[in-house]
Amino acid sequence: MTMTSIDYDVAVERAIDVTLRRATYGFALGAASALVLFRGPRARVGALAFGVGCGCGSAYEEAQRVFADVK
Repeated sequence: MTMTSIDYDVAVERAIDVTLRRATYGFALGAASALVLFRGPRARVGALAFGVGCGCGSAYEEAQRVFADVK
């Protein structure tokens, strides 16, 4: 954790940026694994949703760290 504090608008921009980036990465990895590992449409959708969920979950965790430093 950093000892410097940041402004609220900078924290919001960082949170949006990390959320979009990690959700996209999770979507891409979930889609790739769904196409390679699963044959059924429900299993593919499940793998895709799991990937997006992992991406959004890690983005939420990072956003909490960013907002903890807001002054």
